[in-house]
Amino acid sequence: MARFVSSKTGAIMPDRLFQLQPETSSCYEISFEAYTATLVARADKYMVSPFVISTIGGGGKTTTLFDLFLRYDNKRLVTLTSTTAMFAPLYCEREFARVAENGSIPDALQAVTLGDPPTSSGVWFQHPFENIEGKYKGIDKEVFDAHIRALRMSNDPLFVEKMKNETKSDRVPLFLCEADGSKRKPFKAHAPHEPVIPETTDLTLILFGLSGLGKKCTEDVVHRSDLFANVIGIKEGDVITFDHLVKLLKSGMFLKGIPPTSRVAVIFHQTDTLPEDMRSHPKLRVWAKSVLEVPGIDAVFFRGKDPTKDHKITTYMGLAHDRPSRPLFSSILLAAGTSSRMPGYNKLLLPFGNEAVIVHTLRRIFAGPCRDIVIVTGHDLDAIRDVIKPVIQKDAPPDARITVIYNPRYLEGQGTSVACAATVLDESSMACFCVPGDQPIISPGTMRTLTEKAIRNAILVPCREDGSRASPVLFGKDYYDELAALEGDVGGRQVMKRHPDALQLIKTGGSDLIYEDVDTMERYEYLINALGL
Repeated sequence: MARFVSSKTGAIMPDRLFQLQPETSSCYEISFEAYTATLVARADKYMVSPFVISTIGGGGKTTTLFDLFLRYDNKRLVTLTSTTAMFAPLYCEREFARVAENGSIPDALQAVTLGDPPTSSGVWFQHPFENIEGKYKGIDKEVFDAHIRALRMSNDPLFVEKMKNETKSDRVPLFLCEADGSKRKPFKAHAPHEPVIPETTDLTLILFGLSGLGKKCTEDVVHRSDLFANVIGIKEGDVITFDHLVKLLKSGMFLKGIPPTSRVAVIFHQTDTLPEDMRSHPKLRVWAKSVLEVPGIDAVFFRGKDPTKDHKITTYMGLAHDRPSRPLFSSILLAAGTSSRMPGYNKLLLPFGNEAVIVHTLRRIFAGPCRDIVIVTGHDLDAIRDVIKPVIQKDAPPDARITVIYNPRYLEGQGTSVACAATVLDESSMACFCVPGDQPIISPGTMRTLTEKAIRNAILVPCREDGSRASPVLFGKDYYDELAALEGDVGGRQVMKRHPDALQLIKTGGSDLIYEDVDTMERYEYLINALGL
């Protein structure tokens, strides 16, 4: 087996036993309808529900949300809401007419639930405005995020008793959130307090209304036209071009506030308003490629009325990256130990339901937000590899990079295993978990909550309701070099001790069982009994 040397630390790197690498990223054409359906279906299979879509920007947000609501309402529980303010669907006839088959608003969109979220498909607001008929205050972002996180913890398949004839799409909710306002103008610029995107968002849609192209940058066309002009370097009154919109995206203004766990797609709405030569497929493809060159953008779509389909909204052209362009999260799965507190057994190979403990832990990681997974082996190398390799090859998420390594110094302690793994993390990783292999019901919801709050210079620690610390801990990228230099048996706690000011304790909710390990036979038997396995 080949041995690699780290150029950063000069340390000996581990043997790479196996690696599953996603295909090199490239662009492919896809409709907006197919793109969202693919993301939602993939989330159903690999992630903890619900899925959250938020819209920001200019013209077309409400129309897009109505379109999504109608497409998914017969398949799942769909909630339409806002984190700012929004008119109820009954007062948005113009937007609704663009997407409705017969122009009639379904019952689910006619009733507005105030305060508590609806228990079936519907609309969720906080309270109506006193002086504006039909307009409602949205749900506070903190309240929205808390609700989504609670659902993700309660929808954890391990803790949900499912009916045999129940399909996942029948019970999994979808949330659609308008997280920005533009006063119904095609373009806008964000003020410092905008946008108000929930941290739990899975897909952020940035909207531009192409009816504003070729018009002057004035307040009639652009909400906050002075900010818009200043960011892209023009004067108020200058004519707006497509290049100006690309420049606005490159400025980073529209990526502000988007959580690191969210994919990002740009929708150029009202494509039907462009002259025919400007909406040809070759022209739109050139424009789409220029947008995909902006870091952080995953997909771009040109949408508008289709005169051949009764003027309903359709995708004129769409282009997407194969792999997400947002920051990558990593997991170091520690599977090298000797189970010293369980003499005669390898705790990672003990049965846990129908599979080994280590396989159960790995599957839980698959259901979380990490797509760079490094598994460190040592003791019982061949046996560990034999049980995890088939699961990796068959059931790993399609966009995952999974590396199995061998730590020749595993007898020296956990710190050497963390160090080995830290040297082979993906270069684009922004934060990594250190996951004990003997924590088979580690919570994907907990991991998701921590990554939503991740920054490079923070160490995020989950804690129980009583405030006591738990695992897995999320280390920002600024601490990777220190992780790669660890020695002994303490592991990441050494880094945490050196940086107390970087620690952030995060209460993630859920049962305390999710923090339990199987370090001893007594704890193993307790967990088996508690879960009815």
